[in-house]
Amino acid sequence: MLPLYREFVKSRRYAERWSRAVREADLDTLLRMFRKQVPNAQLNSFSTNGIGFFVDLIFAGPVGHYTNATTIIPGMAQFTFSTPVLRHISATVIPLYRKLAASRLFARHVAEAINRNNEEKLKRLLRHYVKSRFLVGINIQDSGFYLSFKFPGSRLIYRNQFFLDKVP
Repeated sequence: MLPLYREFVKSRRYAERWSRAVREADLDTLLRMFRKQVPNAQLNSFSTNGIGFFVDLIFAGPVGHYTNATTIIPGMAQFTFSTPVLRHISATVIPLYRKLAASRLFARHVAEAINRNNEEKLKRLLRHYVKSRFLVGINIQDSGFYLSFKFPGSRLIYRNQFFLDKVP
């Protein structure tokens, strides 16, 4: 996901096209754009609902599938997705995802906090890498976490989610 988030930050035009495709629930455009940035990713699924996108990536066992998403909390809006918000969230999560990818020890500590439902430990771990004055929450949900963002002048709460899709 890092190449995709980097492209959102680097290219406003790319982020605008992506956001428009999310709002229009144009899955074909999103997949084409995704494949251009992350050509070797093994996808289990890819979806959009007009207020966000979900990328379900396949990893070797025992991991299975990780899902990464950026979306508005369901029920708050329809066919709304902000390019400036996407770019801000992307810039904000890049250091965290870079650290998760580069450090098995850090990833293990994050996984332990999630598995033990220790939200305070998770917050301590992630806050060092997620720096935004618009961050309003770091929470554990199911087998992962989500970061909540609230921007001035908007009633919407955006989430960047990262969770393990456990395979039976």
